[in-house]
Amino acid sequence: MAEYILEVRHLKKNFISGKKSFTAVEDVSFFLKQGECLGIVGESGSGKTTVIRALMGLLPVGGEVTDGTMIFNGHNLRTLSKSEWRAIRGKDMAMIFQDSGSALDPIVRIGKQFRELFTSHIEITNDECDRRAIELLESVSLPNGADILRRYPHELSGGQRQRVGIAMALALDPALLIGDEPTSALDVTTQSQVVMQMLELAKEHNSAIVMVTHNLGVAAYMSDYIIVMKKGRVVDAGTPQDILENPSNEYTKQLKDAVPTLGGGRYID
Repeated sequence: MAEYILEVRHLKKNFISGKKSFTAVEDVSFFLKQGECLGIVGESGSGKTTVIRALMGLLPVGGEVTDGTMIFNGHNLRTLSKSEWRAIRGKDMAMIFQDSGSALDPIVRIGKQFRELFTSHIEITNDECDRRAIELLESVSLPNGADILRRYPHELSGGQRQRVGIAMALALDPALLIGDEPTSALDVTTQSQVVMQMLELAKEHNSAIVMVTHNLGVAAYMSDYIIVMKKGRVVDAGTPQDILENPSNEYTKQLKDAVPTLGGGRYID
């Protein structure tokens, strides 16, 4: 049996505000092998984004993992120092945000942001940075890469910014790619294109994927395994076929019924 690249066991996370504390995630467990895709599905407030922010060490002030284990590539994520996080984040694990525009520096040209990403992890010349960046942009259907590198984020469309975000996430061949609703702000046609590109590029880079989405259809299309979350807990889990054909929870059935349609048919069946 192949070793897991990511093991999450009995994860619990609390938020503390003043003297009050509440549990945002409780007893969440899942496992992921290299090259596989895990879908985490649920509505807003289900805890799915909290889980992946814990994985990336990006919990907001007041957020704390209070129980459970998170092992990535043999590293215990709960015990990493700030310098160890900086070494891993962006290189070994990378994240695509819901709106990549918000993750890009609005006053820095795209090319310089690529250079900063590369040089923070490897020794590389500016010319080589630009060459690699252009190749990555071409791989996400942005053929005019040299022009994109000269632009500021606000000069790009939403779809272009999202593709830039995917390219930057893949720049250093991460072992784990995490997507936080990366297609939800896009139109249906662009959603489909971006999903296909994520899958193709992840396969090319042999990256594992954790895909967070409220859309069960997207998760079923992309994933080898799905967990369904509600109110901070896992309420259903299985292969896409299990989840779609034999959902064990009423909430999962509701999510299945809410799958968007395209051209009169379901996005996924």
